Amino acid sequence: MKKQLSMKPIIFCLLFLLAAHANTKETIIVGLAHFPPFIEARSDNVSGLAAKMLDLMNHHQNKYQFQAIPTLPATRHETFRLGRYDMSMFDNIAWGWQDFNVDASDVYLQGGEVYITQAISGRDEAYFTDFKGKTIIGIQGYHYKFAEYNADEEYLKQTFNMQLTKSNLGSIKMLLSGERGDIAVVSMSFLAKYLKDNPSDRNRLLVSRKLDQTYQHSIILRKGIKPTIEEINTILTELTQNGALQKLWKSIDPNSIYPN
Repeated sequence: MKKQLSMKPIIFCLLFLLAAHANTKETIIVGLAHFPPFIEARSDNVSGLAAKMLDLMNHHQNKYQFQAIPTLPATRHETFRLGRYDMSMFDNIAWGWQDFNVDASDVYLQGGEVYITQAISGRDEAYFTDFKGKTIIGIQGYHYKFAEYNADEEYLKQTFNMQLTKSNLGSIKMLLSGERGDIAVVSMSFLAKYLKDNPSDRNRLLVSRKLDQTYQHSIILRKGIKPTIEEINTILTELTQNGALQKLWKSIDPNSIYPN
C-alpha cells in the first residue's frame, strides 16, 4: 500500500515563502555628503541627524528600506548622475539640482548660515557689510548666497579670494588661527553645537546677525522611481504629526549662537 504524502510541510513552506516575500522591503540608496550636525559622513560610516531620521523612516513603514552611503560635497551631483544613489537628505533644490530630473519633498526643517570673524576690540556687525579686501573661508562644494550659489572653485577663489576647507569645523579652526582668513561662513546649527562643546571659544568669535542664506531642508528624489515624492511627503507628515522629527530637532538650537 502506497504511503500518502502529507501536504502540511509543503503548505508550511509556501506560507513561509509568501510571508518572507511580503516582508521584503525595496532598498533605496540615499547619498549623504558630510554636513554636520545633520550628516556625519566619513569613510564608509554615516551618522548624525540624517542617520537617525532614516532609522525613523525605516521603522515607520514596511515598503522601503532607506540605506545611506557616503558621498562627497564636490562630486555628489556627478555621483547621482551616474546612478549610484537616488535620494539626498538635508538638501535643497537650489543647491545644484536645477538641471536634474528630480523632485523635492515638502520642507521638514529650516536652517541658515551666518558669518563669523575673530572678536577684536572695536569690531562689530559693520565688519560683515563689505567683503572687499577680505578673505572668505567656506567649504568645498558648498553653495553660498553671496556668491550667487556658484560653487565653482576657481570662480570663488578669483572673485572672493576664497579659502576652501572640508568642513565647518575646518572653517572655524582656520579662522581662529588668524592666518588664512578674515570671515568664515558656517551653518547656525553646527556653530551652536560647536559653542556648546567649546564654550571657551564663545568670546573669541563675533557672530553676524546678518545671514548669508536661510534654507529649507527637503529630500531630493530621482523622478520615476518608487517611492514617489508623494509617498516621501506622507512619511514626513506622519513623522511630524507623531512628534518623532521634533524630538530630533531638539538637539539643535540656533538661537544659542548669540549672547544672552
